[in-house]
Amino acid sequence: MERHHAQLHPWRWRTARSVVLVTIVALLAGCGTTAKPASSGSGQTTSPGVSTPAPAFPITVTDDDGVPVTFASAPQRIVTFAPANTEIVFGLGLGDHLIGVSGKYDDYPPAARSIAEVGGSGSFGVDPNVEKVVALHPDVLLATGGGDQWKARLRQLGVPVFTINATSLADALHDIRTVGRLTGAVKAATRLTLRMAREAGAIEQRVAGEPKVSCFYEVYFQPPVFTVGPGSFVFDLLEQAGCDPITSNLSNPYPDLSVEAVVKDDPDVYLVDSLSAPSVASVDKRPGFDALSAVRHHRVVIINSDLVTRPGPRVVHGLRALAEALHPAAFR
Repeated sequence: MERHHAQLHPWRWRTARSVVLVTIVALLAGCGTTAKPASSGSGQTTSPGVSTPAPAFPITVTDDDGVPVTFASAPQRIVTFAPANTEIVFGLGLGDHLIGVSGKYDDYPPAARSIAEVGGSGSFGVDPNVEKVVALHPDVLLATGGGDQWKARLRQLGVPVFTINATSLADALHDIRTVGRLTGAVKAATRLTLRMAREAGAIEQRVAGEPKVSCFYEVYFQPPVFTVGPGSFVFDLLEQAGCDPITSNLSNPYPDLSVEAVVKDDPDVYLVDSLSAPSVASVDKRPGFDALSAVRHHRVVIINSDLVTRPGPRVVHGLRALAEALHPAAFR
């Protein structure tokens, strides 16, 4: 089965916050949907509950850009170009092999902050500095969606690039196991994804008996209001947390709506990415927002962006944060 994906890049939003709106639109548009192979070139993927034997190198694995990448041995020098990928590498116990990260937003765990930063190039300052990457002599650069030109350039210079780009929790677990395969950390990946699946299952059980509530997730407020739709990672988390998103009838994974359109649909709960607003009070004071039921009934909730937009080990904490915001009584 093919999986379609388009992933938010929150660290790119942070870089572009002081830039004109066209920059933000360009960044979101750059996260286009592509088909994700159902299995890697090294064999059929497994479910979180199935133990996978350690791979015998060399192995060839097809990434989420559809590019087959061959690894003669487990990579010893790893560069990540997404905060989520940095968290995955540390989550697999491979932090000592991490020699480069995308930038200052690769901030978890704290040890990541001391690793060399390779980002800052390109029109919006969110591409890797190719020269810096090459100078580190990495065995692999773990990327996310987009950036076809710089990925091709790095490959031409002999740097293996491997892309992972999750659009659902199940997809994130798959990607963690894939990184485990290509790094030789299969057992660690199996343990990590089993724990994540167990924790997610417990959260979903808590809300299973609760009626779904309508909700809206604000990615960024300009206006218009940037949000998430079907095919995006946060949208999947919203549904698993017991939400009926008001954007479920849209075809764009990252649409933008006018304030009037949001007010018309009037979600029960208004969720705000922590990158978009500093406080609930600041949201309540916006022109036209007093017409929202969620504002009048004090159901506006700020959500930690890092927990819900990074498809890594901490995403289960993000799922719980969403579930608690939507169904607080289920967690008392």
